[in-house]
Amino acid sequence: MTSEKHSVAIVEAALLTKHHKLALIEPVLAAIGIRVIDTDAFDTDTLGSFSGETPRRQTPLECARTKAQLAAELTGLPIGIGSEGSFGGGPYAGLVNWDDELLLLLDTRTGQEIVAVASGPVPLASLETESLAAIARHLQQHDAAQGWICSFSQGLAKGLVGLEQVQAALTAAGLLTDAATLSEKIKLQPDLRAHLCPARQQYIQQAAQQLAARWQSLCPSCQQPDFWRKAVETGLPCEVCRYPTDRIKSYIKKCDGCGYIEREPSRVEFAEQGHCPLCNP
Repeated sequence: MTSEKHSVAIVEAALLTKHHKLALIEPVLAAIGIRVIDTDAFDTDTLGSFSGETPRRQTPLECARTKAQLAAELTGLPIGIGSEGSFGGGPYAGLVNWDDELLLLLDTRTGQEIVAVASGPVPLASLETESLAAIARHLQQHDAAQGWICSFSQGLAKGLVGLEQVQAALTAAGLLTDAATLSEKIKLQPDLRAHLCPARQQYIQQAAQQLAARWQSLCPSCQQPDFWRKAVETGLPCEVCRYPTDRIKSYIKKCDGCGYIEREPSRVEFAEQGHCPLCNP
């Protein structure tokens, strides 16, 4: 049995953001009948900032939920959307920067939450140097639209895009002793705010696409959105001896409203022998 798509009836939703995420999310949701309006009536940096000035005291999920709740409350719209990104972890922890983007849609009419996620590597690196030439080389290795933060003894400058802006910030801080040398070692690090980080932007868009798909995936029993894969069953039999392995046997699609469940079999019938605890102990 397959779920039907959500009927295309226009509904308005509020997105709480101060980092210009509307352009990344609104076109995707508009295509399925959700008209998104952004608001910056609450300073989301008070919940935590990527520059580290304000530590985030909530989990990413809690933070996205807070933003969604505030978005609905501040605008009076029936749906609030919260967006939150976090760096760290991933499959190559300590080796590759990993971005996890989360979008949470809160429908205040029903109390339902729909959570969409997207993640992937972000090829960004920091630099500590006293050389303007080294800064120029570093910037050339990254997306030209990527923003940067300069940290020095007097403080920091954020939102710097391109060598000209970085150089201007260093000049304003009185750190350029000549055309090529700084009077102290500075730290140049990526500005990870969404509007200044192209790598993050692609994952936010991917999360929006998943959110749209989950909104349109209706429970065959009660027609509530977000009839989605939410668990797995392991036990796929070994290709040689048929003993159950730890490979996925089926995906479980579940409705959080009425509890209806469907099992979606794995595309493969048997697990490779290398995953069998009997054949390959």
